Amino acid sequence: MRMVSRACLAIVAGAIAVTAADAAEPGVGVVVGDSLGVGVTMASGLKGLARISVFIRGGKAVQQINQAPAGATAFVVLGSNDAEGSIKGLDSSIDAILQAASARNLNLVWIGPPCVRRPWNARVHELDQMLAQRFANSSVKYVSMWDEKICSGSFNAGDGVHMTMKGYSYMWEKARVAAGFPANAARVTDQAATEPAPKAGHKARAPAAQERPRKIAARNASPPRSAPPTAARPMDPHQGG
Repeated sequence: MRMVSRACLAIVAGAIAVTAADAAEPGVGVVVGDSLGVGVTMASGLKGLARISVFIRGGKAVQQINQAPAGATAFVVLGSNDAEGSIKGLDSSIDAILQAASARNLNLVWIGPPCVRRPWNARVHELDQMLAQRFANSSVKYVSMWDEKICSGSFNAGDGVHMTMKGYSYMWEKARVAAGFPANAARVTDQAATEPAPKAGHKARAPAAQERPRKIAARNASPPRSAPPTAARPMDPHQGG
């Protein structure tokens, strides 16, 4: 009996230890998702796992979730890439993301896809409404980016999909306030400071700098190979547009 009791105590102690290890420090945040998430990473200063060419579908988003610090607040920026095509049948992929987040005890804040100045904008709106309904009665905090400021186009970069740094800062602040995430919790990391700004116009959804449409069209036709991606620069508070 004593041996059984000791075994039970060891199991309980182990469970407590695992719980303590899984609990991140208060205010720890991370950004996961697509190239818009790269822009939000730069605006927030949080640890960034977001990359270009990431969809709700596929395994890349789940891989990012699995790399997030256990117990952290994860800001998920996903949906813009998916809205360019059909948005049907996303439920199983969303479930996979939620299950991965639950396994790491993450607090999810899902930042919805913002308006685009492209023909598929109606699908973006439909996806925004679908996600809002999906997370309405769940532990996931959904923050819609479908509002007058973003939809006015004043925050859009030249490709009509990505944002200027003002736009990414607006997205981050709106999500941070809605989630009740402390303003002084953002921690600048090497990744956030050096993440290259991918080329505008890529299907990969890179956070584009402010470029003229004719330059973006030229890049789409024949992507330059000689010039490396421009390193992300700290946001200039006086920068326009």
